[in-house]
Amino acid sequence: MPSSDEQANEALTYLREHFGVEELPGRVVERGDSLWLTTAPEVPEGVKVHSLGIRLLRKQKKSLKPTSFGLMLLGDRIRAQRVNLSRSDLENLLQGRTLTRKDLTPGYVALCFEGDVLGCGHVKGGLLRCQIPRGRRQELLIALAAERRGGV
Repeated sequence: MPSSDEQANEALTYLREHFGVEELPGRVVERGDSLWLTTAPEVPEGVKVHSLGIRLLRKQKKSLKPTSFGLMLLGDRIRAQRVNLSRSDLENLLQGRTLTRKDLTPGYVALCFEGDVLGCGHVKGGLLRCQIPRGRRQELLIALAAERRGGV
């Protein structure tokens, strides 16, 4: 298993190259196929831990995939690959539709609305797709509808 320094370096290198992130607000720990961001000083030996903090990245066969919650946590630290969405475009993505965006670089992006990072998207072949988990998508759609009605 790679050392903690190697894990942190792998995560920060990826996030710097793809999202312009210069610093992480915690330390990186590897567990299974994921890199977690935690503020815990150490992981106790022999203790079964379900989660170590926020899952920051998933290891895939050829690359790393950022998680929506990881991108949300990094928020303003993300300087590149931010896609600012209109309400209409956001609603379409959250409903599972794709957007034609030939102006975007292929790969993972941070989906943003009114300056806030809401989660992960993916661009391939000029098409932008939402990578936000279904449950979170539903929460966001409900919040947008309530805001439109004057609630929230």
